[in-house]
Amino acid sequence: MAKLPKLQQSMSFIQTIRGASLDNGIRLTGEPLEQLHNPPKAPLRVDYRYTELALSMFIALEHSSESTYDKIRRVIEQCFPDAKLPSFHETKRILADLSGVTSIIKDMCINSCAAYVGPFANFDRSNGRVEHPRAVFHTIPIAPQLQSLWRHPESAEKMHYREQRTHQIFQELQRNDGLVDMYDDVFCGQAYLDVVTQNKIQKNDILLMLSIDGTQLYKSKDLECWIYIWIVLNLSPEYHYKKKHVLLGAIIPGPKKPKIIDSFLFPGLHHLSAVQREGLCIWDTSQDCEFISWLFLFLACADGPGLLTLSNFIGHQGKNGCWMLCPLNGHRKPSAPQYYPVLLKPDDYNVRGCDHPDINVYDIGPSNSHVYIQRLLHLLNSPTQHVYETQCLETGIVGPSILLGLQPQLIQGIPEVFSSEMMHLSGANMAALWLNLWHGKFDCAPTDSQANWDWAIFKDIATWEAHGCAVAACRMCLPGSFDVAPHDPSLHANSWYKATEYITWIYSLCPALLYGILPKHFWRNFCKFVAGLQIMAQYSITPAQLQRACQLIAEWEPEFERIFYQCRVDRIPFIHLCVHLTCHLASEATRVGSPICSSQWTMERTIGNLGQEIRQPSDPFSNLAQQGIRHCQVNALKAMTPHFDPPENVSPRASADLGNGYVLLAKCDKHLTTVHGDDARVIADYLGLPCTPKIRHWAHLRLPNGQISRSEYQELQCAPEDICMARNVKVRQSLK
Repeated sequence: MAKLPKLQQSMSFIQTIRGASLDNGIRLTGEPLEQLHNPPKAPLRVDYRYTELALSMFIALEHSSESTYDKIRRVIEQCFPDAKLPSFHETKRILADLSGVTSIIKDMCINSCAAYVGPFANFDRSNGRVEHPRAVFHTIPIAPQLQSLWRHPESAEKMHYREQRTHQIFQELQRNDGLVDMYDDVFCGQAYLDVVTQNKIQKNDILLMLSIDGTQLYKSKDLECWIYIWIVLNLSPEYHYKKKHVLLGAIIPGPKKPKIIDSFLFPGLHHLSAVQREGLCIWDTSQDCEFISWLFLFLACADGPGLLTLSNFIGHQGKNGCWMLCPLNGHRKPSAPQYYPVLLKPDDYNVRGCDHPDINVYDIGPSNSHVYIQRLLHLLNSPTQHVYETQCLETGIVGPSILLGLQPQLIQGIPEVFSSEMMHLSGANMAALWLNLWHGKFDCAPTDSQANWDWAIFKDIATWEAHGCAVAACRMCLPGSFDVAPHDPSLHANSWYKATEYITWIYSLCPALLYGILPKHFWRNFCKFVAGLQIMAQYSITPAQLQRACQLIAEWEPEFERIFYQCRVDRIPFIHLCVHLTCHLASEATRVGSPICSSQWTMERTIGNLGQEIRQPSDPFSNLAQQGIRHCQVNALKAMTPHFDPPENVSPRASADLGNGYVLLAKCDKHLTTVHGDDARVIADYLGLPCTPKIRHWAHLRLPNGQISRSEYQELQCAPEDICMARNVKVRQSLK
C-alpha cells in the first residue's frame, strides 16, 4: 500500500522478514544449520583432558591478551613435556565448534549509512556494484544460543522457571480474587496472563526481550556503536540479567549512528522470524525429551533514541510523542514546532489543533495495536510528502516498525511490545529535569522573570557548594548496596556522574538535604514524586504498594504543573516527556510487571562488559565484534558444561563458614583473646555459659544476601572520613 519511496523501502524489509525461512539467505549452512533442525541429544563432553585444560585457560584469561595465553601454555609444556596444548587460535576454533555459535557477516557502508542486506543486497554505488566493501558487521543468531541453554540438566532446569512461576501465579489469582501476591516479574502482568489464557504461549515456548542502545566507545573520540541483546525471560530474574545468560544479538559498528537502522536489524530479525515460522527444535536434557519451541517476543526495551529505531514513532517533541501512543495530544508555544505533554490547558490559549481542555491524569492509558494499525494505514496511503508530514503529526508515526516483520501471533502488538524504561527515566531524564529546575537552567522567556523562580535554589553559588559538601559528607553513611556513593556534585556533577550516583543523590539524599532549603510546597511535591518512584523502583511490589504509588504520582503530576508551569504559555517547555511517562509507571506494572524487570540496566552492564574487552584501539569495532562472538561462545559452553563456570560466591582463603549463608572474612586475630567488662557479660549471657570463653576478632562478615558488614575491629583503624558507618552491625539487647 505504501506510496512514498521511503515507506516502500521500510515495507520491503518487513515483507522479506515476514516470509523468512531457515534456508533462504541467513548464511547458516552445514553443521550449524543441521543442528537447528536436529540438536544433539546428549550432554556435551570434552574427552581430551588437554583440550579441557586449554578451554579452562582460555575462559579464565577472558580479560587477558593472546600473548598471556601463549606464555602460560609454554610454561605448562615445559613442566609437563607430554602435555600438548592447542594454540590460542586452535582453542578459539575448538570453542566455536563445541558451542555451535557463529556469526552472520554482512557487508555495510563504511560510513554506517546502511547494510547491504535484504532489499539492499545488490545495492549499487557509483554506477557499479560494490564488490569489495570496506566494512562488515556481525549478527549472532539467537537459535543456537537458545539450544545450548537446554543441553545440560542444570541449565535446562533453570529454563523451566517460567512454567513453574506461571502455575504459581494462577494459584495466587484464585486465592486472592484476581490479584497476585507480588509484582516481581513480567509473568505477573496482565499482558502475559492474557496470552497464556488465549493459548498463544505454551509451556515449552520461550519468551524474549529485545534491548538496544547506542554507546560511545571512548569518551575522547566520536565513535558511536550500536548493540542489541536478547534477554531470555524463561529464566528467573535473578539469572536472566547476568552476563552469562545475556545473548548478544549484533554489534553495529560506527563511526556514526546508522542512517537506515532497519538494514542492520534485518539479519537478526530475519533469523528470528524464520525460527518463529518453523519452530526451534529443543532437546531438554533435564527431562530427556525433544520438543518444538516457539519464540515469542514479549518486550522491546530501549531509551528514547533507541526506541525510535525500533518503533518509527515521531519522537518526544511530536504532538503524539508518548512511547505508548496514549491519547494525550501535546501543547506547543505559538509559532514553535515542538510539542510538550501538558495536562492542564494554558491560560488564554487558542493554538489550532492543540487547544483541548484539561486532561485527567487517570485518562491517559496506553493505546493498542488496533489503533496503531489504523494510524499506520493512513500514513502508508499518503500520496504526497505534504500529506505524509500531516499524517506524521496526527498519528505520531513516521513509518512502519521493523518489528512488524515478525510473525504476528508470536509478538505483542505495537505499541504493547514497548513499555516504560525505568533506568533512563529515573537516572537520567527526571534527574536532569530536577537539577535544571533547581539551577534555573531553563530558557527564560521575555514575558517571564527568573527572579520569580523561587524553586531555583542552586542559582546561589554558596547554597550549591554547601549542598555539595553535605552530599559528600553522607558517603560514610551509605550502605555498600547503594553501589557508587555520590561525590560532591558541585565539583563532579559534570565529570561523568553515573546513573546510580544520580539516583542515590536525587532520590535518597535530596529529600532530607533540601528540607528547609527548597520552599515547602516545592519540597512536598518533590517528596511525593520520590515516594512514588521509590515504590516503582522495587524489584517486588505488592498490590497495596502499587496502589499507593499510583495515588502519589497521580497527585504529583498535576501539582507539578500548577507550581512550576502555572498554566503559562511561556513555561510550556518545563513539562518534558519524562514527566508524562512517569504517569504510566503504575499502569505498566500491572500490565508487564515491575518496571525494573524491563529496564535498560542489563543493556548498560553488557555495554560496560564488552567495552572492557577492546584490545585494539586502532580497529575497535572489529575487535569489539570478535570479543562479542567470543562472549556468546563462552556462555554457550558454560551452559552446556557448567564445570567451566565455577561458583562465584566461593568462600576465600582464611574465611570461616558459619552456616546459613554467613561467612567470616579476614582479617582476624592470630590468637584468642579474653574479653572483660560488659562485653564479657553479654557474650556469656547469650551463650548461656557461666564464664566468657576466649574469642577471636574478625573484620568482616558476609551476609546471605552477599553484602559485607564490617566490625569496628578494623574500621577504627581507618581515617574518620573513610569509615562507612552503614556497614557496621548494630546489636541491641532488649531490656526486661
